[in-house]
Amino acid sequence: MKTYDVIVIGAGNGGLAAAANCVNAGLSTLLLERHNLPGGSASSFVRGRFEFEPSLHELAGIGTPEEPGMVEKMFDRMGAKVDWRKDSSTFRLVVPAKEGDKDAFVNENGVNVTVDARMPVGFEAFSQKLDELVPGSYESAMKAFGLSTRMYKAFDALGDGDSLAGVVKALKYMPDFMRMTSHTLNEGLTALGMPKKAQDIFSTYWCYMGSPGSRFDFMYYMAMLHGYIKNGTGIPHLRSHEMSLAIDKVIRDGGGEIWYNSEVTKIIMKDGKPAGVVVNGEKEVGGRRFICNVAPNFVWNDLFDKADIPPAQLRMTNARKIAATLTTVYLGMNKTKEELGIKDYSVFIAPTADSDEQFALCKDFFSGYCIINCLNEIIPDCTPPGTCQLFLTAMTFGDVMQGIEPKDYKKFKTKVAKDMIETCEKALNMSIQPYIEEIEIALPPTFSRYLNTPLGTPYGYILDKWDSMIPRTLQFKQDQPFDNFIFCGATQERGDGYGCAYHSGEKAAKLTIEAFKEEN
Repeated sequence: MKTYDVIVIGAGNGGLAAAANCVNAGLSTLLLERHNLPGGSASSFVRGRFEFEPSLHELAGIGTPEEPGMVEKMFDRMGAKVDWRKDSSTFRLVVPAKEGDKDAFVNENGVNVTVDARMPVGFEAFSQKLDELVPGSYESAMKAFGLSTRMYKAFDALGDGDSLAGVVKALKYMPDFMRMTSHTLNEGLTALGMPKKAQDIFSTYWCYMGSPGSRFDFMYYMAMLHGYIKNGTGIPHLRSHEMSLAIDKVIRDGGGEIWYNSEVTKIIMKDGKPAGVVVNGEKEVGGRRFICNVAPNFVWNDLFDKADIPPAQLRMTNARKIAATLTTVYLGMNKTKEELGIKDYSVFIAPTADSDEQFALCKDFFSGYCIINCLNEIIPDCTPPGTCQLFLTAMTFGDVMQGIEPKDYKKFKTKVAKDMIETCEKALNMSIQPYIEEIEIALPPTFSRYLNTPLGTPYGYILDKWDSMIPRTLQFKQDQPFDNFIFCGATQERGDGYGCAYHSGEKAAKLTIEAFKEEN
C-alpha cells in the first residue's frame, strides 16, 4: 500500500487550496475527488450555446494591483493565475410596495416600491448613498467601516487558532475586540445609531452568510461587507472553473497527484487514528496526515465505523443546524441585457427589507425573495452576440423537499422556476419568459447530488451567535477529531463563501505543514 505524506479528501475550493499549499511545501500529496472535475461549486456547465456559472455571484477579496485583497494574496501564495474581471458596483435592493404602504414611490422601472437602493463601491460613496436614501445614516455607516478596518487586523492576528496568543494579538489592534464579538449585527448597528431602514439596506448581504442580522455577529458581517465595499468584486473571465483549473495546475506542476472519479468510501484506522483510505470500495492508500473537505455529517455516517468516531464530534455535529439550501434557475436568453432592460449585475428582490423577516419567509419553498444576476454586466463576452445569461437564486431552510413525490418532481420544479421568473419580471417591470432559449433548474436535491452536502447546502452550518466565526476560530485546533485529521471547507470557522473556503484549506495545510516540521 503506497503511503503519502498528506491525503486530501475532496477537491472543492478548500481541498484544492489545502493540496496546493501542501505540495508547495514539498509534501507528497494525493487529492481524491469523486467527480470527474475539480472545484465543487467552482465549476461551469454548458447547455446549448451557453456556458453557465453554477454558484459564484461575486467574489470579494480580489483588491487592486496596488492593494491585493485576501483572495488574490492566497492565489499568489499558491502560484495560481486567474484572469479577473472587476465589478465596480455592489448590489441593488428592490422591495416592491404592498397595498397601503405609506412610503411607496414609483422607481425608474415604473414599479411601486418602498426601497430601491443601488449601492456603490467605496466606504465614502456607500455611506453617502445610504444617507441619501435614509437621511441621518452617514455617520453611523462610516463608523461601522472604521470598525471593520480595525477588525481586519484583529482577524489576521486571531487567524492562527491559538486561543490565548491569538486573542492577545487581536487586542493589540482592537482593544474592544472581545466586547464587539458578543453583539449581533442588529445590536451593533443600533448601538452606532443607524436608522432601522438604513440597517435593512446595510444588511442586504445577510444571505451570503446564511443567517439574519439577529443571529450572526456584528464583526463577522462587517468583515465580509468590508471586502465587498472597499475595492469592489471580481469574477474569473472563464467562470469560477478557471480558479479550480488554475489550482489543479499548481498541484500537478508541483508533483502532487489528483485522482478524479475516486470516491473515498472508508477511512482505515490504526492505533486509534486514521492511517489510510479505501478508494471506490477497493483500492487502499496510506497517509500520514489527512485534510477533509467533506461535510462532517457524511464523514461520520459513511466513512468511519461508529466505534471510531470521537463522541465530541457527534455532539458538535448534532448541535449545529444545517444552513440554507438554494434553488437556482439558469437562463440563456436570445436577447441582450440592453434589449431586456437590465442595468445591474446583482439585484436583490425581497417582499420585505428586514433580514429577519426575509429569513423567516425562506422557510417556505419560495417566498418571493430572489436574487437575479446578469453575468454579461461584468463579462460582456460570456455569451454569443445578441444574447445574455441570467441566473435566479432563492434560499430555503430545512428539508423543503419533504412531501414531494418523485413523480411530481419535474412539475414542481417547473412551477418554482416560473414563480421565480415572474417575481423578477414584476419587480423589475421586464419581460423574460418570451426570450428564454435555454433553461436549467437546480433544486436542493440537485446540489445535494453534486456537492455531497446535507440537504444540498453550500453553506455548511448556520453561523449562530454561539457558533460564529470567533468561537470556531478560538476552538479550531481542539475541535478537530484526530491529531492527524483536519476538516476544511464551508463547515469550518469562516463558514461559506469561496474566499472563506480557500482560507480554510490554506489554514489546514499550514497546520499540517507545521506538524511535519515538529515531527522532523
